[in-house]
Amino acid sequence: MTTPQRAPRRPSRKRSTALAAALAALAVAALPAAHASASAVHPAPGAPTARPWDAYNLAPASRTVSPVRVTRTTGTVTGASTAPHGGAVTLTGAGSSITLDFGKEVGGLVSLHFTAASAAGQQLGLAFSESSQYIGPDGDASNGGSGTDGAVYADTAPGTEWTLPQASLRGGFRYLTLFDKSGGPISFDQVSLAISFAPTMADLRDYDNYFYSSDPLLNRIWYAGAYTVQTNTIAPATGRIWGPPATGWDNSGTVGTGATVLVDGAKRDRTVWPGDLGVSVPTQYASLGDLTPTRNALTTLYQHQAASGELPFAGPEVNFYGSDTYHLWTLIGTANYYQYSHDKAWLDTEWSNYQRALAFSPAKVQPDGLMSVTGTADWARSDQGGENIEANALFHQALTTGAALAAIEGDQASATAWSTAADKVETAVNALLWDDAAGEYRDNPASDLHPQDGNSAAVWFGLAPAGRAKRVSASLTTAWNAYGATTPEKNSEIATFPGSMEIQAHLQAGDATQALDLIRREWGYMLDSPLGTGSTFWEGYLANGQFGYGGAYMSASHGWATGPTSALTFDVLGISPQSVTGGYALKPQPGDLADAQGSLKTPLGDIKLAWQHNVKDRSFTEQVDAPTAAVDEVDVPTFGAPVQVAVNGKRVWNGRTATGYGAHLAGDYVVLHGAPARASISSQAVASVPTTLTVAATSTTTAPLQAGHTMTLPVTVSAQGDSLLHGQVTAKLPAGWTADPAAFTLDTRDGPTDAVVRLTLHAPAGATGAPQSVGVTATAGRATARTSTPVLVFGSWPQATTADASSAHAPNVFNGQTRTYDAANAVDGDLATFWNDDTSGRYPDTLRGTSPSPVTLNGVGFASIVDGVPTDFTVQTWDGTAWTTRATVAGNTALDRWIPFDSPVTTSQVRLVVTASQTQNGNFTRVAEFTP
Repeated sequence: MTTPQRAPRRPSRKRSTALAAALAALAVAALPAAHASASAVHPAPGAPTARPWDAYNLAPASRTVSPVRVTRTTGTVTGASTAPHGGAVTLTGAGSSITLDFGKEVGGLVSLHFTAASAAGQQLGLAFSESSQYIGPDGDASNGGSGTDGAVYADTAPGTEWTLPQASLRGGFRYLTLFDKSGGPISFDQVSLAISFAPTMADLRDYDNYFYSSDPLLNRIWYAGAYTVQTNTIAPATGRIWGPPATGWDNSGTVGTGATVLVDGAKRDRTVWPGDLGVSVPTQYASLGDLTPTRNALTTLYQHQAASGELPFAGPEVNFYGSDTYHLWTLIGTANYYQYSHDKAWLDTEWSNYQRALAFSPAKVQPDGLMSVTGTADWARSDQGGENIEANALFHQALTTGAALAAIEGDQASATAWSTAADKVETAVNALLWDDAAGEYRDNPASDLHPQDGNSAAVWFGLAPAGRAKRVSASLTTAWNAYGATTPEKNSEIATFPGSMEIQAHLQAGDATQALDLIRREWGYMLDSPLGTGSTFWEGYLANGQFGYGGAYMSASHGWATGPTSALTFDVLGISPQSVTGGYALKPQPGDLADAQGSLKTPLGDIKLAWQHNVKDRSFTEQVDAPTAAVDEVDVPTFGAPVQVAVNGKRVWNGRTATGYGAHLAGDYVVLHGAPARASISSQAVASVPTTLTVAATSTTTAPLQAGHTMTLPVTVSAQGDSLLHGQVTAKLPAGWTADPAAFTLDTRDGPTDAVVRLTLHAPAGATGAPQSVGVTATAGRATARTSTPVLVFGSWPQATTADASSAHAPNVFNGQTRTYDAANAVDGDLATFWNDDTSGRYPDTLRGTSPSPVTLNGVGFASIVDGVPTDFTVQTWDGTAWTTRATVAGNTALDRWIPFDSPVTTSQVRLVVTASQTQNGNFTRVAEFTP
């Protein structure tokens, strides 16, 4: 297993010089007309390329491709080395095989020729795999049933051509294993593949747009995202049949309208899924440019709208319903398509369907202003339902963009009503779902889960105010590991759909450094892992980097995983769509890049942008070529410093006042309006920026630190200045505690920046239970910042402490292991075990702890689990003759909490008397730890 490596932060001098030359090639006098295609000019054969980004384009130059190498052979094989060149291969003996590698994800119909040396009446098996893990006669899985897909068999006929049957078209694979099933010699040559994806593209490499930066890894990721979506664009009559055939696979289903349609994956499901379009449609627009497959996908969904207005969870041939979130994704996809195409004729055709669809969701809004999910099917996350943050973020976006579409349609009444409804949702979300201690939104009002999907969507779609967006961006990073961003709502696996949303969230929050770090970490891993195709992005994977979704069934070319492609164009390069109806802002977020350039074909004309950030001389230059009607504003980054800005050599901002183009300062940008269609814009820092630090708790952890244990405390260190800072974070702790200092590096030459630093705290075995305050200090050179944060501490019972309860559930088997639910689990110091009563929905439930000797208690702590939290209870102590109530709690939602007493109590017995618990999953009371 390989671990991801970050690309070098800055290009070499040679590389920087080359990119400077590329930027110079885009100088105003040499820029092509704004309406010209980015791919209109091709270098002459043998000439040095003027388009270095073409080297990253993964699309084949021809629709007929051949394998590039032999991966392995088994049994008796002759002529194997000639196979990639069309040479003859002979397999002799049952089980003899050759596996051919096409070098990247491909898909279509395999053809070969049986030579005269082949015996007649034999059977040649063909098995397919996207990953090298599943090479062999069974291949991987795609049909949606149990087990692998197995093989297709060709009957040998010497001297004849053979082609894979149309229904057995293989939509996505890299490896083809050919094996002898029957035993006689089978000889074949001329193995090739007719590419089936992107069926209407005459030249598969002719993308409308491009991206090229100083980081080769980001360039590869942009083009791999584009290629992933290209492989997900299929002829509508080549979708997957549903339900699953008894054996093999069948890709002869009709899954859409028109001649080309955008589906979820190349191998599977080859079906229109609306949620996937939320990521793949922006990718298609930012790279390939042709939105016809998007329009056909949306049309297909509207064609299958229910009489109630509900839109499908999945299109034909699956035809599932019952998803409030995917219903909303279709509405968001409709707005995205209009924004990217300005296709008013199509919108007019679907408008009445759109209105019925948008009327479907408001009926689920509760008196508190939040929509309550009843159609709980979703993208594979758990615990969907109720007043969910992801669903409400999508609902807000659908209402906001719907209001804009209504204005286009001349329906002012709907525009006003939907805009007002969006405002109410925004107010309710921020009042009822925000968890200030965690710095994130809760999954539901009573939940302690802070999901990646909902938090990312809330920031991406502008539901979170700026300050909260920054906090969410920082808090999300605490779930990262070496392979990417883990997803708490999916068993802390690495889910690339909400991961794509998270990329957008970091950029919406203005944190390009975190966004680029995650792109390199997660998408760099997928691209370079030996498990993958080396060319496309995965449906999802486990926290250890292994395939998710059942392994062999996982799609290794899945459009919902392509978020970085649109993010790099819209936000990092900075050609950013501003509204459903309007133009674009040119607003680069360079992060740690030295330069970038690219293009975007828009309905208002083609936009080309190139910029270079020189940290040494503190300058920023950009070349713009765009129709004036397409650009609402040009935002020139200041990187936190006072700057002067010039347009075509004329100063328009002197650091304080404007002398042209309405220049004004907005945050860390100088904003220009009405810039020329072709412009050279330069910015030069005119004063140094003093180094300053701030430090804050990224989230106030609610998980307890147990006596004798350690915990990780995330803190966010923010800095501005104009230098590279190296520092450390230390902690001021209660007596007997220790902490490991945590180092950080912040490069403020790219502007104000931050990093999440993880302090490790160690509590001694004798630590006293109670909330503690931990002081945190960040230091870099002469700059210092301090804060404090609370930590919940659980003490330890004396040895031989016992527990009993009013009842305890019988043991059962969970995930293959026997699990007990005895009262003793609540005093064993292990948060993974718990007491579970045995009287579902009947109260009181009582848990008693008995110490072998008296202990002095200032209060007690308890930890529960997410589906059995006590809500109403009392805590009582024994005085030798009677129980005395020390605390009463009602309406509790906390998973872990401390219950203080009014004064210290010395006792040998304490009990928890529960009169109500959360009702889900059996309506039981569950306590993991009950502590001093």
